[in-house]
Amino acid sequence: MEDAAAAAVPGAHASASRRSDDRQVPLWSPGPREQQRSPDDLISHLPDDVLGAVVSLLPTKDGARTQVLSRRWRPLWRSSAAPLNLSIDRRFCAGDARKHAAVVSRILSDHPGPARRFSLRQAFPPGQIDRWLRAGSLARLQELEIAYTKVHGDVCHPMPPSALCFAPTLRAAKFGSCEFPELTAPSPKFPRLKQLTLCRVSISEDSLHGMLSGCIALESLSLDRNIGIGRLCISSPTVRRFSFSPHRDKQGIVTCQELLVQDVPCLERLILHDSHIGPATIRITGAPKLELLGLLSHGISTLKPGTTVLQKTIDVSLTTIMHKVKILVVDSIGPNLDAIVGLLKCFTFLERLYVISHPQEDMNNVRKYDPLDPIECLELHLKKVVLKNYDGNRTQVIHFAQFFVLNAKVLKEMEIGVVNRCNSKWMRFQRKRLQVENRASRDAQIELKWDTKKSFKYHGFSEADPFDMSSC
Repeated sequence: MEDAAAAAVPGAHASASRRSDDRQVPLWSPGPREQQRSPDDLISHLPDDVLGAVVSLLPTKDGARTQVLSRRWRPLWRSSAAPLNLSIDRRFCAGDARKHAAVVSRILSDHPGPARRFSLRQAFPPGQIDRWLRAGSLARLQELEIAYTKVHGDVCHPMPPSALCFAPTLRAAKFGSCEFPELTAPSPKFPRLKQLTLCRVSISEDSLHGMLSGCIALESLSLDRNIGIGRLCISSPTVRRFSFSPHRDKQGIVTCQELLVQDVPCLERLILHDSHIGPATIRITGAPKLELLGLLSHGISTLKPGTTVLQKTIDVSLTTIMHKVKILVVDSIGPNLDAIVGLLKCFTFLERLYVISHPQEDMNNVRKYDPLDPIECLELHLKKVVLKNYDGNRTQVIHFAQFFVLNAKVLKEMEIGVVNRCNSKWMRFQRKRLQVENRASRDAQIELKWDTKKSFKYHGFSEADPFDMSSC
């Protein structure tokens, strides 16, 4: 506990004081009982609001347990100095659900508020949840999560309309496996909401677009396999990070066929999960700060960044160049070298390229690098290449990797994930076939390693490069 407070409060191991007229005035003066404590217990001398902030960051049960530390800590968890952080999940609800519902009700009635976070990840009767959400202790709620346990098929639990009562104060919201209420005009405003996640939510297009139009401060948006959306339009002056994955119904049909991202001047990252199933058409306009784009795949039949048209990521019209994109992730059948070279011409300042390959017998990569038609990112910018599913027994796969070894002139590192069972002798033979000794960048470190993972793991928006395994 002492370490947590010290991390949250700079200088927590020193006496808390203010300077006034060159004299030290204590923020909180310990009484006779507190003065008898061990001199090492400096954290208990901090004021209530600082200790309360520490307690509010702990999980529900851990926050409640701080009451046994000492008389000094006993009143904090139930005081207004510690904003309520209530998480109702499997850990909290193991056992009799009715008893735990009574515990939740008691916590909400005993705590005076305000509330920082309310998280519900277990299903309870809708009426019970509605009463909890209307409790006075949840006033001015900042973070809300209602993500029920995943149910079979497209069946969703209803989300109580009272959850929208927190719209004026919410800063982060997550809804999962629930049926969103139909929003009528005018849609509720979310003036402070910065993070929004919808996962497996049943929601109409009009309700979703209406909700997004009311998020005037939104920075991070994640839409994952939501039901009821055929065409999605994202337009926001504030969104910086957007991730999307389409929903497939029981027949395997992708319900969202078109994704339009337009007028997003602050957008820096666009992550497309499961893009091998769609949406078929993606249009990106008005995204001058876009730095990370992926996963592009054969499931996208038409990609239009600005007026650049990529038909199945093969035929490229270079009427618009994506100057800001530095990280690109591609899922390529073949791998198709012609298609990748076309992409490299679009993304002129590309620094990191991740490629998942799916080798096919009929793919023949014969593309040669023409010095008279230089590719800017290969000449000046591309510093890292990561290849997945390298099959050293297929000539076209070797030629694909060899292209970057011989032509990326400022390359610093190249990671090649090998699918073959191999030994050191086989690895040395592969390095010879890749012509590593003739690499264009003498500083490049080229590593082949056995890798059973067929795709890249995404590590979330907080990472500088969310696909870089070396940072994990």
